[in-house]
Amino acid sequence: MILVVGGAYQGKTEFVKQTLGIAEKNAMFNAHNIIKAYIERGEDPEQILEIIEKNNIAAVTADEIGMGIVPLDKNDRIWRERTGRIICRIAAMADEVYRLCAGIPTRIK
Repeated sequence: MILVVGGAYQGKTEFVKQTLGIAEKNAMFNAHNIIKAYIERGEDPEQILEIIEKNNIAAVTADEIGMGIVPLDKNDRIWRERTGRIICRIAAMADEVYRLCAGIPTRIK
């Protein structure tokens, strides 16, 4: 599995589809939003890890949401922290990890 992280609108989806050649059905895009949805429903967002393994997801993308201003809203801070920790676990599971900045990928694992 390949993890691709970076800021919002930095080309992660295009990188997965075009450069890596991974079909949309084999990828999980915007994992940070999926994690947020779990939290908002009162469900355990760690379930995303099982989904990735169970469905043989080939690539996961996520925005780096922990590098900016700390949110004032408590729920947004919880989401930010949980997302960061879960993305770290996904990175540990991944065979490769890329970070995109201005559309330029850097392999970090």
